[in-house]
Amino acid sequence: MPADDVAALDLWDLTPPPIPPRSRLFCLPPVGIGTSAVESLTGYIARLATTHGVLVRQLVEAEILPLLGRAYLLSPEHTGRSSSFWQESETRALNGTGTLARDLVRVVETLTRRDDLRWLTLRPWAEVVPVKGLLRRQRAWCPACYEEWRQTDAVLYDPLLWTLELVTVCPRHRCRLQQTCPHPDCRRPLSLLRPRSQPGFCSACGRWLGRAEEDRSGGELTDEELQAQRWVGEALGELLAGAPRLSAAPTRARLAQVVAVYVEEMADGNVTRLARELGINMHTVAQWRWGATLPSLELLLQACYRLGTTPWHVLTDDLERLIGSERPPLPLPHLVDVPRRPRSPRRAFDMAAMRSALEAVLARDEQPPPPMRQVAKRLGRSHGELIHHLPALCHAISARYLADRQQQGAEKKRERCAEVRQAAVQLHQQGIYPSACRIASLISQPGFIRDPVAIAERKEVLRELGWQT
Repeated sequence: MPADDVAALDLWDLTPPPIPPRSRLFCLPPVGIGTSAVESLTGYIARLATTHGVLVRQLVEAEILPLLGRAYLLSPEHTGRSSSFWQESETRALNGTGTLARDLVRVVETLTRRDDLRWLTLRPWAEVVPVKGLLRRQRAWCPACYEEWRQTDAVLYDPLLWTLELVTVCPRHRCRLQQTCPHPDCRRPLSLLRPRSQPGFCSACGRWLGRAEEDRSGGELTDEELQAQRWVGEALGELLAGAPRLSAAPTRARLAQVVAVYVEEMADGNVTRLARELGINMHTVAQWRWGATLPSLELLLQACYRLGTTPWHVLTDDLERLIGSERPPLPLPHLVDVPRRPRSPRRAFDMAAMRSALEAVLARDEQPPPPMRQVAKRLGRSHGELIHHLPALCHAISARYLADRQQQGAEKKRERCAEVRQAAVQLHQQGIYPSACRIASLISQPGFIRDPVAIAERKEVLRELGWQT
């Protein structure tokens, strides 16, 4: 080989190039971070499963749950039942402010090697927004959005805004969010995350959920409802869009300080006056002022609407700028407030009538005796209310029900012990040793053979038959 070629070979760098760390799952980019249409974490997990070509159940139970550190969410191996992760209360919390959302973000970020999935939840607002009334229990969607995205080959996904309970209208298409499958032979409400979830499709029947914008089968919106929902969508969308820009998460102390400043600047220190202008109970506003409680998202929106501001400015603006800036006047009387959930009216408790009703239940001596919760349901009162006012009668009804249940349990055990004895005698007559396994195969409840009563019965019958125990 010529000397020049040998010299050229000496210049080659044969060091292997550095290989960046690989992620366990695809490093799938989330949709809409920094905008009001940011993706939800539950929707991201469903989209991640679709990208891998597997069911959500397979992705969650094989990859995510083992790293989550919550053993109670795993499916018991000996029963084969569905994991408790799929319960409605658990899946709803995945987009919320709690520790389950925090832990799930940590695990999915580890598996995908991303660092921006916290913005797919409401975790940035955990210190200032209570859980109650925050997230809806079931999945909601805008059929017109799905249809538009499919027609334009855009990414199908579920925005975080759709998971908020107070948002009932799509701010883009001004139509109601749907919560049940539109197909007549399905019509099921859908959980936020199911083993077969897929954005744009029903997790029960697997069919398409979108429809053209012109099809308003959900009903027309009134002008008042549209106006209120437009403001609610914009105010909450501002919170979701601004979360990545937060230098520090807002705290309860900050919110209490804002309320205190509003009381001083707008009402001359008079809490009652400010509460009257906000349309909120004076004691509630006073508790906010001292940091004793947090306003629900619904009440926070109502207060901001009447003050001519938004939750984003209340929670993030400098206090001098917030109070000193020019604010529009309080809404005129004809303007609609943030819609409130209907509350059941309180009913007076008729002590004499309820006492007579409970005494009649005891006197009837029903068979089997009803439990106390069933009695409360018959009377149209809550269980706790009756116990609070008439504890002695309630305990008597419960004690009679418990005694009957214990008597029935004892009777069933006697019947099953008779089965154990009969099976043991049958095996003995065939010249076969009456082992526990053989007896279990002959009785109606095989698992009963492990009950201490059954074990004692088997030992006794073996002694009577002359077998050694």
